[in-house]
Amino acid sequence: MPHTDVIIIGGGPAGIACAIWLKKLGVTCLLLEASSQLGGLQTRSPYENLWIPGVQGKTGQQVAASLAAHAAAEGVEVRLNRPVLSVSEDGLSVRTQGEVLSTRYLVIATGSRPRAGFFTASDRVVVGPGAAMEALEVKGKRVAIFGGGDNAFDQARFVRDRGGEVTIFSRNRPRAQKLLQEMIPDVSVVTGQCDLDTDSLAVNGQAFDYWGVMYGFEAVVPEGLTLDLENGYVRVDRFGETSAPGIYACGEVTDYWHPCVTTSAAHGIQVAKQISKRLTK
Repeated sequence: MPHTDVIIIGGGPAGIACAIWLKKLGVTCLLLEASSQLGGLQTRSPYENLWIPGVQGKTGQQVAASLAAHAAAEGVEVRLNRPVLSVSEDGLSVRTQGEVLSTRYLVIATGSRPRAGFFTASDRVVVGPGAAMEALEVKGKRVAIFGGGDNAFDQARFVRDRGGEVTIFSRNRPRAQKLLQEMIPDVSVVTGQCDLDTDSLAVNGQAFDYWGVMYGFEAVVPEGLTLDLENGYVRVDRFGETSAPGIYACGEVTDYWHPCVTTSAAHGIQVAKQISKRLTK
């Protein structure tokens, strides 16, 4: 059975940062990524990152490419298109397609995915922000955005700026940052329960061309692990260790406050340092 000191599941900002630091600290590690590219949710974002220090002018997709290039330059061992099928309860073995890998420490950096609620994604219903929403031809079209958080108001602004007629439907009072709400004073916001017709894409009797579902995100936890959760995310201590000894988690899978590229990378670095300290005791 192939063995390495650390296996990291997930190639987003947290997993990449953890892998780069482990490599620099002299710890052998293997990064497993289910998709064909590194970068996590950043690969979905065609928007400029206005909040990440030092990368002004770069889109999320460009940030993802930079992270992947950095990992390659450091010689991090990465396996793409390698979804993890299951993990042993103690975290010491990981089963992927065609092989079982063993490790001393496991890092869960599987991030989060957009919540779909009861909606089903289609060519007219988009779940989550980013590239899929941008791909819609919204000019002159009516678009309903469901949700009251930052992503709902951000996506509504992008639709409006591309010539779409957009309405936000929020079940409760919108919780988006005041700045984001103030950026679209001309966009109608409807609160309360809605009457939906999924066949005609009508909301309260009003027909729309597209629906955008912005209900936030939920943690992605590999099969086989039984870990303590908090608000649907993996609970960790201040060192990034989960309720299972030797299993760490970092980034958005932990609901690390405030979830973003910068904090996710910092969390991955913190976990790398803790594992390095344990291995050198």
